[in-house]
Amino acid sequence: MLAEVPGRVLHAAGDAGGLLTPSELATLDAALARLIPSDDGEPGAREAQVIRYVERALEGAHSGHVAAYRRGLRDLDELALARFGAAFAALADRSQDAVLRDAERAHAGFFELMRSHAIEGMFGDPRWGGNAEGAGWRLLGYPGPRAVIEEADQR
Repeated sequence: MLAEVPGRVLHAAGDAGGLLTPSELATLDAALARLIPSDDGEPGAREAQVIRYVERALEGAHSGHVAAYRRGLRDLDELALARFGAAFAALADRSQDAVLRDAERAHAGFFELMRSHAIEGMFGDPRWGGNAEGAGWRLLGYPGPRAVIEEADQR
């Protein structure tokens, strides 16, 4: 079973490499897109494929956080259902922002974990799965690592 998330297809739990369910992936994608939104033609989490970074991190170095993500994403959906009557991913941006503010207060540990991973995925080295095509670096005006540093840059 595959989940469709804007811009890419993700594996569902039980498929090769997938740890999160389609519903969890949709909630995560929507939350990341609100934490680092696209703005005035500038890339956000979706364009930088931050969700790919988080997936890879959960499959590797951050595998100890899988249960926290499952619980936290379920809590986001429960907050959204209680407040707005729909799953988080189905809400309008303004409503998603309200739910994220609630989550920041009520579920601070998960919110901070997800926010930290969003920043890492947006601005970290693209080889770890996020910052696709250097989208985050371009946003900052950072050219990326260079093998040779010109004399003018050294000054």
